[in-house]
Amino acid sequence: MKRKNIFIVCIISVSLLIASSSVSFGSDKDICKKQIDFYLKIKMNDGLLPGDEFNPYDFKGVATAAKAMLANEKKRTHNDKNHAAITKLVSGHLADIEEAAAKAAPGSVESVGHSLRFLYLSCKACHKVYQTEKRLRP
Repeated sequence: MKRKNIFIVCIISVSLLIASSSVSFGSDKDICKKQIDFYLKIKMNDGLLPGDEFNPYDFKGVATAAKAMLANEKKRTHNDKNHAAITKLVSGHLADIEEAAAKAAPGSVESVGHSLRFLYLSCKACHKVYQTEKRLRP
């Protein structure tokens, strides 16, 4: 009887451990899915589209998208130091994009574009590491 109880407790504890770890990784996947829409809003305002001379750069839309992305990044949980460091990089680039777009000064488009390239590289690094090596992140 005692062995059965220990066996059942072990199974329950292992299943709870698996469920809790999959929930935290699932939330990261959801955060990344939300980030894609905001990233595309920023990317579409890179000043390189045909007809941009007639469609002015949407500084307000870019700043709003960067602010929303920054708020989403703060919701992430970190299970290791590498993930925390990459999230810090991503947050830094998003803050730079938000600041440059909010100024709407000469050179802001270039500044946003520069930070956007580094944001892309930071996101790509996280997805490459966690998707191919560990299969934990989206």
